[in-house]
Amino acid sequence: MVDTQQFYDDLSSYYHLIFEDWGASMARQGEALVQLISSELREIDVGAVRVLDAACGIGTQALPLAARGFQVTARDLSPAAVTRLQREAQVRQLVIDATVADMRQVASSVSGSFDVVLAFDNSLAHLLDDKDLSAAFQQFFSVLRLGGVFLCSVRDYDNVQRGKPATHLYGRREYGGNIFYLRQEWSWDDPMHYQGMIIINKETPSGLTQELCTSSRFYAVSIGRLLELMHESGFKDCRRIDETIYQPILTGKRDR
Repeated sequence: MVDTQQFYDDLSSYYHLIFEDWGASMARQGEALVQLISSELREIDVGAVRVLDAACGIGTQALPLAARGFQVTARDLSPAAVTRLQREAQVRQLVIDATVADMRQVASSVSGSFDVVLAFDNSLAHLLDDKDLSAAFQQFFSVLRLGGVFLCSVRDYDNVQRGKPATHLYGRREYGGNIFYLRQEWSWDDPMHYQGMIIINKETPSGLTQELCTSSRFYAVSIGRLLELMHESGFKDCRRIDETIYQPILTGKRDR
């Protein structure tokens, strides 16, 4: 996953620009996650709930959960993303245990058990085959307490036209007195894998200049297959939840 680490290292300073308003998106996701976690765990004492964000990035989910009183542990493959998260937490005076770890070996980087494990923003698609996905699911299962819940958000690849190059526009963003334009371009290696390239251009007096161009490979695995692999890894009550955030959420529980 060297290209994946480099992809998010490159993006770490710009990742918030993917969202039209990162702060507002964090607020919405934080509120949605509180409601979802409360529903899945039944009665909860927020201050006692331990959350492991196994693909934390720059903190889009970890920061709002910590701000709401959850005990948050954050792990990510990208050192630059983790450093950005640590800085964002410090600015907000939030305590988050954040360090670098691959989700396929995340259990060895933490201690104790967790009430909730998260892997959001289609992070699982960077695991390029079922074997690696199963390895990650088994790690998540192993660190959950009895009755704990796993939550991930994923892209619905059943609604993607495979094999056809595509451009996804994020649009115009203003940040730090500059104007940026972001887009993502897909090129397919085979029916199940594609290269996703993010290109960021900056507006200058002489026109647009390229600020960043970075890419990573993705596994276009179906939601049905993800649910099967979760079940095979020990999770129960595996199901899809729609209309909570901008991506479908999958959930499963540990009952043994």
